[in-house]
Amino acid sequence: MKSRYYLLTVLLILLLNVEAVAQQDLVYQYDFDHLPSGQYDRDMIRDALNVSFCKGADEGRVFIEDFPNQGKVLKVKYPKGKVKTNNSGMHTKVYWEDTGEDLDELYISYMVYFPNDFEFRAGGKLPGLSYQTSERNMSLRLMWRYDGLAEFYVHYNTEPSWDGWHASINWSLIDPYEEPNGNPQPDQVKFKKGQWNKIELYNKLNTPGQNNGIMRAWLNGQLAINITDNGDYRQSNEGDIHLNSIYLSTFFGGSDESFQPTKDVYAYFDDFKVSKNRIGDSDDNDGDDGDNGGDTNQAPSVSFATPSNSNFEVEEGYNLYVKVNASDNDGSISNVKLYIDDNFIRQENVAPYEWGHANSPNSSEVNNLSVGTHVFKAVATDNKGATSQTTFTLTVTNEDGDDDGDNGGDSSCSFGTPINNSISSIDKTTFSEVYVLGSNGPALNNFRKMTINWNAANNGLYQFAINTNNGVPSYYVDLKNKLSHTLGESNPSITIDNSGISGLDGSYWITRNGEDFIMVSKNKGFTLYFSNSNQTPSCDNKLRPDIENESEFSYYPNPVKNSLLLKGLDTTQEIVIYNINGQRINTIRPGNKETSMSIDVSSLNNGIYFMELKSFKGTSKRYKLVKI
Repeated sequence: MKSRYYLLTVLLILLLNVEAVAQQDLVYQYDFDHLPSGQYDRDMIRDALNVSFCKGADEGRVFIEDFPNQGKVLKVKYPKGKVKTNNSGMHTKVYWEDTGEDLDELYISYMVYFPNDFEFRAGGKLPGLSYQTSERNMSLRLMWRYDGLAEFYVHYNTEPSWDGWHASINWSLIDPYEEPNGNPQPDQVKFKKGQWNKIELYNKLNTPGQNNGIMRAWLNGQLAINITDNGDYRQSNEGDIHLNSIYLSTFFGGSDESFQPTKDVYAYFDDFKVSKNRIGDSDDNDGDDGDNGGDTNQAPSVSFATPSNSNFEVEEGYNLYVKVNASDNDGSISNVKLYIDDNFIRQENVAPYEWGHANSPNSSEVNNLSVGTHVFKAVATDNKGATSQTTFTLTVTNEDGDDDGDNGGDSSCSFGTPINNSISSIDKTTFSEVYVLGSNGPALNNFRKMTINWNAANNGLYQFAINTNNGVPSYYVDLKNKLSHTLGESNPSITIDNSGISGLDGSYWITRNGEDFIMVSKNKGFTLYFSNSNQTPSCDNKLRPDIENESEFSYYPNPVKNSLLLKGLDTTQEIVIYNINGQRINTIRPGNKETSMSIDVSSLNNGIYFMELKSFKGTSKRYKLVKI
């Protein structure tokens, strides 16, 4: 009996220590349960929040109210036809107690509720972190847009000097900076009406003059934006700027009628927290189920089913299919990720966990590896986040059995580089395809698009960025500040350093082929060919179709909302649509002699899909499709 009491005492001490550490991480915490209900004037809100001012309180726009199943909450009024802080919502700044340290990275979380009759209109502001002194300020707050689309809205102390900087940044993992044709990105995040929205933000200020700031957010526990190369928070002379307050400000912004609500509307706020570490779910922050005093979760089991050998040898031109077995004795498998030479290939969320098959989004994802040795790694994650991994080694040889990989460059892929003239202007052009020609090229299996903005007259390279479809190394990889170039001179070239993309760093000759953009490695034997064509280029500058008469095929609009028109189906036997995870969604077979048709895609969820055309001769070709 005595040992049992001793064990309970030890467990209690451990739990108290964990709680004490968690409390030390908190910089600020506030809910409204201790306050009386009713309308609050300026003096009352000053006393409640310990603030020096509050616009909107004396104007009858600030309340404390009982909310079902939530307790006391902050209620804010946005009057009909009114905008900006003098006439809409509330506006104040909350300072936490001085911690005696410079806080350059913090998390903030809070809850917000928009009733079903709330009007988002063209835009409005929400709370976030800030820096404030009597002379300078910087705010890292949020905005809602039409239909509840979420954005970061960043007011910098010193406006960035580079062209194309953004104050409003979409909550999107695909591309937080772009809205093609004025439309939102297919994964752009929205606030939901009629329910509590849990917001958590993480801001890490950049080292002045460097692009290492972080801008990250979660909505209801799901990662919504992840920018890891921000260089705008602090300019080169702003090292004394640190986070010191909450910008507790919410109002309808703008000036014209598109921003003005057509009636009085309200929003509700609760549970403000600022912490040095991730806040997550306040009800279960440690991921434990809470009923056994500790996490006894067992790691999942994972193994390669195909190939089954730990060492596997193939010749160049091989055709490999990979399948993984994964199971979890005390839970379920959340996902299985495949890596080749530590480069992420693709994630499978449901069994069978397989890559390189005909229905894969990229059936050649495990093929075309260069001569040499490559390590395949599968990582299984269970429903509680535990992981296990397994590997096998693939050796690729040439026809003579040589696996040293030292085959030099391929001069036929040089496209005439170096060229004598400079590169003409590229006016913010986006390329949706990349073709890696030759051997030993970089790992671009997760490529989504590349955007270039080059002004030859000003010798200005304003944008040079790659978007990935899985966030490795980032969803938006800004290369502009990680390269040097001579695009405005003869023998134009680019040198990339510290890109974070395996195999991409190095020096390249640059040329154009029509509208296409070409990077020829100076010493690694490969060429990167960026294009908007779905046809694979060959090293002799000719386009090689993968399906007969494919050049006649076209489809539009893309992105598509309801109906997609297909033309040039003369040789197409079957059309298959897959989701981003490679699952078959729909199969369409054109009628006899039908060369064009319209298909209804309105029932598809917003996102990225792949459309595969299969010919009567058995060849096939895939096209990207974006549903909005």
